[in-house]
Formats: sequence, C-alpha cells, structure tokens
Amino acid sequence: QGHRNWVTSIATTYEQSNLVVSASRDKTLMVWEMTPEGEQVGYARRCLTGHGQPVSSVVLSSDGQFALSGSWDKTLRLWDLNQGA
Repeated sequence: QGHRNWVTSIATTYEQSNLVVSASRDKTLMVWEMTPEGEQVGYARRCLTGHGQPVSSVVLSSDGQFALSGSWDKTLRLWDLNQGA
C-alpha cells in the first residue's frame, strides 16, 4: 500500500538508513521500513494524516525520531515518528 497521488519529497537519515519518509499530493506522509534482505525492498510502517492540502516537503531530525513537513495548506507539522502524531 502506498500513496494515492504523486510523491513530492522523500527524506532519510544516516543514523537510521533503513527509514524513509515520503510526502505526497494525497495530503499524507508515509513512513517506510527498508528491508533490502527480503523479497520486498520495504514496506509502509505508518501513514501520517493531518494536512489539509498536498504535502510539498519533508525533512527528518538527525536521529530519525521526528519529521517536519510543509504543505500547500500553509502549515508546518512536526511529527513524532514513534507515536505517529
């Protein structure tokens, strides 16, 4: 299961290179767990919702615990990736 519209941004961090967060025009962010040893490259761990318009950018904290997203709804959101909020 993935995004339902274009992906606009992706972010990862050196400390948690198996973690990728993607932003999309479907107004969501997806937290992905990369599993290069398995049959699949990775899977979606969590879908983050809350923006009212497409999400245009995302960055991660250096430790991979938080994401900051920017949206066309003129808001920034700080996400705790462990809590999903």
